[in-house]
Amino acid sequence: MSHQKVTSPSCVPKLDLSQNPKAKVASVYESPGFFLSLDPIPGALEAVQEMFHMQDTEVFICTSPLRNYEHCVVEKYKWVEKHLGPEFVERIILTRDKTVVAADLLFDDKDTIQGAEPKPSWEHILFTCCHNRHLQLPAPRRRLRSWADDWKAILESKRRQ
Repeated sequence: MSHQKVTSPSCVPKLDLSQNPKAKVASVYESPGFFLSLDPIPGALEAVQEMFHMQDTEVFICTSPLRNYEHCVVEKYKWVEKHLGPEFVERIILTRDKTVVAADLLFDDKDTIQGAEPKPSWEHILFTCCHNRHLQLPAPRRRLRSWADDWKAILESKRRQ
């Protein structure tokens, strides 16, 4: 396997991944300002706000902290407040184990979510990102390719069940 130097946006330093690549990558996402500087996914803020105002719909933001959480937790709260407003800070569920959260749907870019509960109450809708777009989902699993897709149809199909 050859190692490469990775160049990323100006807020992230160039990395020489030839030695200890995991530690070097972690040094980026564990650094101060990383989470706070992330841009929203296109259409996500509008979709969340629209869901929030839908009748018979409760919206929560379920997020996992890093194991080395020194900056992560505070920055995730600040990011939500900055982009969605203070009312959404009260709707954050911060947990390392999303399987124990009671919900109908979980939109998440992680393809496999495991934890204490082997059969969570929610249906996992895989949100497409660069690291999972190659995955083929077995039926009946579903995917949301972007927030421009028909996420409302997913909510409505769940209501009909």
